[in-house]
Amino acid sequence: MTGAKRREKLFRRALVPVDGSESSEKAARFALNMAAIEGCEVVALHVVDEEMATDLARYADRPVEAVLERMKKSGQGYLDDLRLQAAKGGIPFKGEIRVGLPHRCILHLAAEAHADLIVMGTVGRKGPRRVLIGSVTERIVEHSPVPVLVVK
Repeated sequence: MTGAKRREKLFRRALVPVDGSESSEKAARFALNMAAIEGCEVVALHVVDEEMATDLARYADRPVEAVLERMKKSGQGYLDDLRLQAAKGGIPFKGEIRVGLPHRCILHLAAEAHADLIVMGTVGRKGPRRVLIGSVTERIVEHSPVPVLVVK
């Protein structure tokens, strides 16, 4: 390339939280497409919400540990699907499952993984917890030290 400057990457590592909702799936597709163009790594995170697991265990009359394991298995399925999509596109990919409060886990992993972008959907699950889960995006936008791209 004579006379042309090589463009420096805008992002090296994008973190995308996934929960199986349509909104998070759209955000993940966007992150993978962006990564293919930008040449960055995608780190996907599924957070098993401890409070939700406790509530589900109580209503289902099951041990919390059993509910947590089922939720982790479900999350692993989301990550495995994304891993396959990333591999098809030759995109570097890592997947993580964490247990805790979603916004805290997202911010901690963003710092640990040295993410320079967080890509997430506008709202998560539907139903009575929609307002609470939708507020995760709001908390990330408010507290993230790196840019947050919210996919509608």
